[in-house]
Amino acid sequence: MTQHAVPPNGEPALVSSRNFILRLVLPGLLQGKAQTFVQPMLPIFVAVDLGGSHGMVGLIASCYPIAQFLGSTPVGFVMKHLENSLAACLALAWMVTTALLSFAAQTVYVLMCIRLLGGLGATSFDISQKAYIAAEVPPGMRGRIAAQIASTQKWAVMIAALLSGVVAQHLATRSIFLVQASLSFCALLLIALHSLYLRRKSADVELQDSGAAAPQDVSLRAIVRDHWRGLLGAGLYCAMLNGFRNTWMVSLPLRGHHIGLSKMGIGASVAWYRGCDAAVTTAVAGYIMDNYGLKASAVPSMLLMSAAFSLLAIVQGPISLALVALVFGVGNGMCGGVINAFAASLTPPHARTQFLGLWKTVTSLGGICVPPIFGLVSDSSTLDMAGFCISGAALCTALWTVLMVQQVVPSRRAGPSPAQGDQVSVSLANNPSPA
Repeated sequence: MTQHAVPPNGEPALVSSRNFILRLVLPGLLQGKAQTFVQPMLPIFVAVDLGGSHGMVGLIASCYPIAQFLGSTPVGFVMKHLENSLAACLALAWMVTTALLSFAAQTVYVLMCIRLLGGLGATSFDISQKAYIAAEVPPGMRGRIAAQIASTQKWAVMIAALLSGVVAQHLATRSIFLVQASLSFCALLLIALHSLYLRRKSADVELQDSGAAAPQDVSLRAIVRDHWRGLLGAGLYCAMLNGFRNTWMVSLPLRGHHIGLSKMGIGASVAWYRGCDAAVTTAVAGYIMDNYGLKASAVPSMLLMSAAFSLLAIVQGPISLALVALVFGVGNGMCGGVINAFAASLTPPHARTQFLGLWKTVTSLGGICVPPIFGLVSDSSTLDMAGFCISGAALCTALWTVLMVQQVVPSRRAGPSPAQGDQVSVSLANNPSPA
């Protein structure tokens, strides 16, 4: 892994965000666009093309989180032995393969198996990106960098959502998987070429993350023992946030289909939501996180998401659907990048990939549980009742965040090198707080 230089005084403001564009922002943009190109039409593909029920739609939407839950911890320990760029390239190659297999799937059960395998690739790529942020980005810049990555991804996926409806309408719904494979392959090429460029430019520089420090216990038991407060407090919030985001990408297309929108109309509604989301992330998310703390971003956004799910249940036309999408877009935009910021702040320098693997195991729980619950409630009662249930869960999550997650204002801390134990105290509220 190549490390960016940090000035002797440790001032993170001297590190430009341009240093992270080629390795973090652009590959994340392409891969985020690849995954989101599929999301708007995936419920329609499962329900219409493959004949799946709403419950099956929710289950397939949860395949990636299920794979993250089962595979993140072992993947994190395996990735400790791989160079970061190599791990990212292998993960993207796996994503290309599973996207091509999804294109050929003919039944919901085959698609479900393929999506589970694809989730392992997505998990590996995400861990490699978070490990790079924890190792390279100074603490005082993490909110800004995380929000920049999130905002560029969201602008791209807004376009992807719109184009996915066009592709599904004029070609075939399953063609979205070919576009996904192409975008993942472009991200793979970018990381590979950037890595080769850095090797040639800095062939004489080899930095080791562990330095000369004494060996530390990096077993799973030790990581849980030392970091359970952060995993339980901030981890549970991030888990539920993932679950609500995934559920929204199921409920919004289903509601659009319910009120009679075409595939292009559904794609446009998702693109509108993504545009609102991206605009808010670009404008305020990084500023809020770096100046007022991660919790100041997390709580208001969760309240807006709760309101959006309640309002979605009473939508009857495209205009009201657009207004509700705006509410959720503002809420999701306010917390854009917050999961990466929490992960990078909590990650111990001596066990980055191991901790991040465990972190993803915890944060994937929401994606596993929430969309299937939404689908099952929708099948057993109504789509409206499912929306009200998710709204109540979002309110409970906001309360959990207020009571159980400490406030953190990263930019007010001293700015040491990321290689020097730069953990932020984000844990349960009954843990002594520096803030």
